Amino acid sequence: MIVDIHTHVFRPESDFGPKLQADLLRCGVEPAIWGDVAERHLETTQAADVAIVFGLQASATDWNIPNEYVAAHVGRAADRLLFFASIDPVKPGYMEELEKCHQQLGAVGVKMAPLYQNVHPADPRCYEIYRYCVKHGLPILFHAGTSFVSGTPLDYSRPVHFDAVAVDFPDLRMILAHLGHPWEGETIAVIRRHANVYCDVSALYYRPWQFYNAMRLVVEYKAEKKVLFGSDFPFTTTAGSIAGLRDLNHIIGNSGLPIVPAEVIEGIIYRDTLTLLGLPDPRL
Repeated sequence: MIVDIHTHVFRPESDFGPKLQADLLRCGVEPAIWGDVAERHLETTQAADVAIVFGLQASATDWNIPNEYVAAHVGRAADRLLFFASIDPVKPGYMEELEKCHQQLGAVGVKMAPLYQNVHPADPRCYEIYRYCVKHGLPILFHAGTSFVSGTPLDYSRPVHFDAVAVDFPDLRMILAHLGHPWEGETIAVIRRHANVYCDVSALYYRPWQFYNAMRLVVEYKAEKKVLFGSDFPFTTTAGSIAGLRDLNHIIGNSGLPIVPAEVIEGIIYRDTLTLLGLPDPRL
């Protein structure tokens, strides 16, 4: 079974505030190229058996995607989509939002983004969310690593900060997105020492040299079983990400550099992600 653990849905025209629009413009990202995000999501995620879907609530960087919108989208293909709620610890009533998403909207996990939300992963407000997630068995997918957003400390996204969280919450299932790029080594150091901490490979294949080196580090540290598949739709697609992962060794040509073994690549694509994270199978 293929599980795409990292997909977004949103409506740029209504969900992106002025600050975010300015950041996108500065970095040359044109939302129009994504087309109808919701319809393309339903179409392209069919390359996986199950896809996890979330928006983003991050007032500090002007992401304003309602959890209700994401939950309704998941309801359109409830036999293969799972809803993760985005919770912004800076916003008033964030715990009430978490409880509503979990108890009323059917969220089976949480998406957080410290860099986007301008909050350190060890902030007491975050710890309140972690306690709720441990109590109710909800995994958290964290944005980790760099981003195009501005005005918040990049340090909040360093993978090493999640190490202390894992020490304080050993039963909290955590996923560090994007292999924490460009700090892939930090991410690997964290995931290999905590039983319930994983990473995903979303939005990496289109930087092939960086991706190859990161995956060689994964192999050398024998951490491949902690790596999950994800695409980062609409920035990529599920099928494109699978193809990019399988084409990983193309960058080295006949150089004699060591390959990333095919069994490692296929193991990531077909990882039993739902079981590892304690998630329900929507197909059942």
